[in-house]
Amino acid sequence: MNRRLALYVDRDFMMAGLKPYDTFMPVNVKGYARVPLYFFADPTANKIYYGERYRSEFEDGTPNTYGDFLHSILDERLTYRVFHYTVPVVELLKVVMDDLRREYLTMLGELTQSLDPTARIPISIVWSEQVGEPSRKVFAGYLQRIGYEVDEIPYVSAEMFTLSLYAAQQIMPSVHKRLVIMEAFNEDLNYSLVQGYNAASVERTAGQTYPLLGVDSRVNVISTYTVNYVNSRRRLLGNKEELDKEYRRHFRLAREWTKQLDADSRPFMEVKTDFAVERGVENKVVLKKDEVEQLVTFHIRHLSQSFELFLEKEGQRSEDIDKIIMIGESLRSSAELRREMERFGPEKLLIVDARQEYGMLDGLFLRKQYQEKPDTAPKPPPPNGTDAYPVSGTPPPAQFEPVLIAAQLPIGAQLELGWNDRLIRALHIGNSLFVVLQHHLSQIVTGDQFTIDTFLLGQKPVFRNVLRGGKQLGDYTPGGPLNVLKRI
Repeated sequence: MNRRLALYVDRDFMMAGLKPYDTFMPVNVKGYARVPLYFFADPTANKIYYGERYRSEFEDGTPNTYGDFLHSILDERLTYRVFHYTVPVVELLKVVMDDLRREYLTMLGELTQSLDPTARIPISIVWSEQVGEPSRKVFAGYLQRIGYEVDEIPYVSAEMFTLSLYAAQQIMPSVHKRLVIMEAFNEDLNYSLVQGYNAASVERTAGQTYPLLGVDSRVNVISTYTVNYVNSRRRLLGNKEELDKEYRRHFRLAREWTKQLDADSRPFMEVKTDFAVERGVENKVVLKKDEVEQLVTFHIRHLSQSFELFLEKEGQRSEDIDKIIMIGESLRSSAELRREMERFGPEKLLIVDARQEYGMLDGLFLRKQYQEKPDTAPKPPPPNGTDAYPVSGTPPPAQFEPVLIAAQLPIGAQLELGWNDRLIRALHIGNSLFVVLQHHLSQIVTGDQFTIDTFLLGQKPVFRNVLRGGKQLGDYTPGGPLNVLKRI
């Protein structure tokens, strides 16, 4: 059994996962898939609490609240008090890791057994690009002190995520060799240029962060507009750092205002707000729907221009990129952004859902597996014009195709797909979207719609975004590899 714990650490949250056997499992802590690193040190009860609720209190400057954690742990002067003791702020992490340890042992079925709860746990960390080396050292060093055996290899999130996509056959090594990952896990937008050499070897060759561009466009526009409007009249903030901090603080308010604006039938809405430097002093701002929508259009265009600027900086062209992978709620939920990014090629876009975001942790387990047993790495599809077969080395039957790429299929093309004793016939209706015309014994049934970018004979397909009768069923992976793959 694999006892390793995988941890993804971002600027203000963590994600964890296990893979004790062959199936990856996310680890939720107190109901959080993403564990917020915002804390409250209760001086009366001498207890430490953590959660998303303390984010707003920290941003408002409430005493005894702590955030900006990965930066704060670098300041040795920053402390809190418990039982009249002065404690370094990094110690706040222990309450989170104790809860995580409990979940870890429970999922392994060892919480009630004789395993020593203080036994050292092997842990590997995937770091966000926004976590600098000094913060990594302090964070990992603290985990080492409280009972975790930290793997010293610096795992890169973009590389681990790409490995998981290769393993799930959402990208193919000989087809998608040059990738751009757009990631917006927090308020900033991070770009990574990734080179895929084969299904087990990837390398992040470049990166760039654009501050505040990772937030939902309407939230960003409303927050920025409100802060700028008030500040132009009150002159409360004097520099970019102060403005950015107040923009971030207003994001949570703008999320509520966005909902109210959508629900209000009037063409405008008045909101009231204050600044952190002047708490309790209300300022009124009128938000006009048409003006907000116009600003959103400009903002979406600015986002796509950031993609072009990133490529230009790295000496790349959009036509040279094989896949554009978008990760994060604000990116996948924006229909406007998707339409804007489709100008670089709609077949290039891959929108990642919340469940697939754990791929950066699963990729860590894959990387270690490939390093320890290289023969377990998935084989790339054969080059065009050869009769090599990617699984057994035996050529496929003459009527079968070794590889079919959906983007190269015309609308109306029909495919026959089979695995085990299951069989379906599917019609391509465009943009890698298929509808099932006939089925035999399969859980994918007539009338279902699904998305697949690449079909590979001898590998398990992943039917993504299965739609049945207007209801989303999620993704489906059959129990066996494709043994029938042909055009009709």
